[in-house]
Amino acid sequence: YFGYKAGRQTMHGFWNEMDKLGKDRNPYRAAFLQFVGVAETEEEAYKLYREPAEYFYGRCLHVDPRYLAAPGYVTEATQRAGLQSQIARAADDNRSSLAVDKSAREFDAILDNGYVIIGTPDQVAERLREVAKDLHVGHLMLLLQFGNMGKDLVNYNSKLYAEQVIPQLADLWEDWEDHWWPNPMPMADRASPGPVGPGMAAE
Repeated sequence: YFGYKAGRQTMHGFWNEMDKLGKDRNPYRAAFLQFVGVAETEEEAYKLYREPAEYFYGRCLHVDPRYLAAPGYVTEATQRAGLQSQIARAADDNRSSLAVDKSAREFDAILDNGYVIIGTPDQVAERLREVAKDLHVGHLMLLLQFGNMGKDLVNYNSKLYAEQVIPQLADLWEDWEDHWWPNPMPMADRASPGPVGPGMAAE
């Protein structure tokens, strides 16, 4: 939930591990989640997405640290490397009143820290291209609904993203094959449901 800047250490560590294992650097091996808000103008984006972002980052991430590192959640090697989940870092910040004052709960700080990317379709496409290349990820999982966004705003954001941002990113990793994208099972291999008898019908 804390954006591409906070995710760099994790993603760069992932690719270093792939190098050690002798795996290729196919960007589709990795995915990253990013909040995005698209609007017709930069000013409109700022106005539309400020409240949902401040609502989410100011009110929705109060997680007790005891629930963030359950036994078996991370390997011993990960613990030794000092890697910590983004949510765990946020919980650590919340334990210090000084850190709370400095944490990104105001919209300008949320944007500066990369938690949310907003702007026009062209601006968002440019930023997402930079993020994908920096993190070397082929699967960008975008949260177009966050905080207290209403249905109309979610639809507006999704429509602009689908129609005006996605086409600009279509060529991003065209030299790589996505071996991880799910394919439907062939029809010949699918089981046919049996008939439902009278005794099996729901009452």
